[in-house]
Amino acid sequence: MMYSNYTIPLMDSDSDSTAIQDAIRMAIETGCGCVLIPPKKTPDGEIIPWQIDHTILLPSNITIVLDGCHLRLKDNVFENIFRSENMFHADRYSLEYEQRNIQIIGLRNATLDGGLPNGLTEATSNRDGFPSIRYNCLILLHNVNGYVIEGIRLINQRWWAINQIYCRNGRLAHLSFFNGKLQPNQDGINVRVGCNSILIEDITGRTGDDTVALSAFPLSSERDYYVNGKDRDIHDIIVRNIRASTRQTIVALRNTDGAKLYRITIKNLFDEPSEYTPWGVVKIGENNYYCKRASILGETREITVRNVHSQGAGCIFLGGSLQDCHISDVFASGGTMHAVSSFLPEMVFQENNCSIFGGVDMKNVLIENVFYSGTAAYCNDPGDGSYRNRYTYPGIPFAGCALDFRCMRTSDRFDNVHFRNIIADTSEKKLLTHERYDVDIDA
Repeated sequence: MMYSNYTIPLMDSDSDSTAIQDAIRMAIETGCGCVLIPPKKTPDGEIIPWQIDHTILLPSNITIVLDGCHLRLKDNVFENIFRSENMFHADRYSLEYEQRNIQIIGLRNATLDGGLPNGLTEATSNRDGFPSIRYNCLILLHNVNGYVIEGIRLINQRWWAINQIYCRNGRLAHLSFFNGKLQPNQDGINVRVGCNSILIEDITGRTGDDTVALSAFPLSSERDYYVNGKDRDIHDIIVRNIRASTRQTIVALRNTDGAKLYRITIKNLFDEPSEYTPWGVVKIGENNYYCKRASILGETREITVRNVHSQGAGCIFLGGSLQDCHISDVFASGGTMHAVSSFLPEMVFQENNCSIFGGVDMKNVLIENVFYSGTAAYCNDPGDGSYRNRYTYPGIPFAGCALDFRCMRTSDRFDNVHFRNIIADTSEKKLLTHERYDVDIDA
């Protein structure tokens, strides 16, 4: 697509942010609707970053084309690079104030750069003179209908790179992440409460936390952004074609306190080699982070996961509840402990051999075509506190296996749960489950 025919020149200004904002204003006033940001150059032709000292606000019906440029947050500022202009507006609660048709398109290795850490973290958010942690997102969208973010390299983010709240009909594609400093909670893409009808595809790189997170948490911190007339659930999301490394999970689905996650499709995921031990490629469900309760049957439903590959600590972890779900074509090898499991090996209660996050209640679930050839070694708890080693199951000699459902809560059930075509080196590596479950594996 040729954008150059629909652009206007950037205005001269002492502030790069002001110059870009003035260009956006002119684009809207003239009906052009598109601003192309070229590489910034010194008088002698050296390419340097645009220094963003305050947030660039995006109105409806705007296209921003990043043409080979580098936008960097200025040191010691508390700002986003881009934010929908309604985010902190008095009318943000209104469906009538929903923004439409926002595009951020990157060409020729366009880069958004968080720069140096500014001291704002979740621990300092809204404390000691610091603003909300949301000011540390590179891109922040709220109450937007129809948007595209694609073709961008995102580096050195100070918190989450892309945050969406109560947004719908979006596409995020051809994005790469690199986070070398590993600040706390460096998620790549966050889909929060009230989001639906979003496609996320063709994602690469390295994130310090979840690469993609779908988080339906109706927490008090989210209530300032509720939109009247929209529900708080996350639904109708497609996540596909991701090859990344992470300290946490490549794709994480979490919902608590009555918020729902449903009609989610996840496919074609690969974990890249990393010096860190991630929790897994896919995590579905959450037994933590709630105010009143974890999810119950029917609140996490119609989840499809297909073609997942892992050589890390684990492949797919299940928690909370699952109903009407299908998991298939799971390939776990290398040091992977489990192909599909109900517990995280890093987090265990020493007194009861159970993960802090463990246990899943399942109804109408099919898990099939699972291939396990992991090399996780047998290991005993030496009794010196090192049981948190990734290959240790306290007090129990243990080797990796295809399916592990030993860590379950007393209320958890297997109701119409089927396992088909589970392939492992030995029969002992096919299934480990709690003694109260009588489970057959179909050939």
